[in-house]
Amino acid sequence: MIQNWTRSFTTFLLLSFAVSCTEKKEDNNALLAGLLLFAANQVKVSSATDLVNESADDYNQNNWGLITPQTLAKFVNNWPANKPSHITGNLIILQHDAANRVTGGAALPYVAENPSQGVYVYLLDDYILASGGSFRFNQTRDTGLFKDSVRYQANGQYVDDWLKTFGINLSKDLVVFAVGTGNGITAGAYPAKGTGAGAVQEITRGVYWLRYWGADIKNLAVLNGNLHRKATAAGIPLSSSRSGINLERNGGFSVKQLRVDNTVLTLGLEDIYEIAKSGGNANLTGLTAKQQIIDARPAIQYDGTADGLNVARNALVANPTNSAYITTSYQSSGAPSASAGNQTFVPFEGNIKSSKTFPWSDLLKDNADGYEYLDKAALKTLFNTTRAVYTPGTTIVSQCRTNFEAQVNGFASLNILGYPTVYYDGSLVEWTALVAGHGTSAVNQVPSDFKWRTDIGDVSTKHWYNEPTHVVRPSIDLTATTTKKFIQEDKAYKY
Repeated sequence: MIQNWTRSFTTFLLLSFAVSCTEKKEDNNALLAGLLLFAANQVKVSSATDLVNESADDYNQNNWGLITPQTLAKFVNNWPANKPSHITGNLIILQHDAANRVTGGAALPYVAENPSQGVYVYLLDDYILASGGSFRFNQTRDTGLFKDSVRYQANGQYVDDWLKTFGINLSKDLVVFAVGTGNGITAGAYPAKGTGAGAVQEITRGVYWLRYWGADIKNLAVLNGNLHRKATAAGIPLSSSRSGINLERNGGFSVKQLRVDNTVLTLGLEDIYEIAKSGGNANLTGLTAKQQIIDARPAIQYDGTADGLNVARNALVANPTNSAYITTSYQSSGAPSASAGNQTFVPFEGNIKSSKTFPWSDLLKDNADGYEYLDKAALKTLFNTTRAVYTPGTTIVSQCRTNFEAQVNGFASLNILGYPTVYYDGSLVEWTALVAGHGTSAVNQVPSDFKWRTDIGDVSTKHWYNEPTHVVRPSIDLTATTTKKFIQEDKAYKY
């Protein structure tokens, strides 16, 4: 809509200028100046295809996107000599966590800073919310349909404050996200792929968030592998200290200065609804004519076989036992518990129609190093053949429960393989809330003919409704005319 508006307004100015040439020649200069100023400040609206980035076959050749520890070592050890030619600013390294959290690897926690050469190192948690909690690039927003519940892309005020805290200017700096040791640490043991690799979900979400706000992928990178295992052998210098916060270093940079609109990366529920209903042939602005939804959750969650539950697929089983729980609600985190405990769950279990299962951990090497992406050729085989989710002309739509697991898949398809890729930010904690057929009427909060009802075969492959005791769903505005209000607000922040 905004793109159409800018095109119309440009036409109006051109026509006004043409008229002025015959009626008010003395105003020509003023009108021309106004037209040039408007043209200079227009925002380019990106399509999904515009945002693709294909990695080199050898990750060692990458200077952005997915980079290797050897490349990071080269940058850190002599940034002025080795910075990519398009980068004129600093190297900002943002660690998910410390690198020395268990024995047997890195002895020091941080990549060594070198301010005199423009190298700065922080923990992500150095950005502290007013509430005191950690920040992982999302925020409770108002979609028009949902409010004060599900978390979506953090807004413009957050991104500019975050950039100021870390002294980042996205027009000239290179920002590298890195995992230190990884999460899932238990009893001092180094985590295996399925647990410790979870940190890569958060750092790839950081890339997604900044690209949404207009960052070029050439100013962003993710380190392939954990510093704990990789730093010493690669020659990355480590230190006991990290950089201090300097709120003046980015010179007041704002994402408003990035005159591109990349919000196509984030789809609203209404977009997913059209994709599901059309079997992946929706007519959506900015996407290719064919779309394929991929579900990044573990296969047992996608298939509805968690906890060994033996329920016929696609059956509408009202009020099963607690063992049927698979998908925790927006209020809860972590793996579901068969006994529920203090967790809350979504109203119904299932998946989005026409989606395909594509577990996020399939994209990672099965080793003891926490996480490391497969080689490019192996990733291509996964997408094109093993999972058969991509053919030329397809836009990948990545989703999971809360759009964190989906980041691993989406980063690979968009920034390694170079396939058009977007994300469903609300994912299943949002999708599964729009029910009208639950056996306990109090759980239902939409009428049976609601325009975005999801517990129907037209748009969902349903497994069962959850037992109501622990069910929680976001509050809904039944008068909503959009599910993308927050995206419209983000556009307005830049226009």
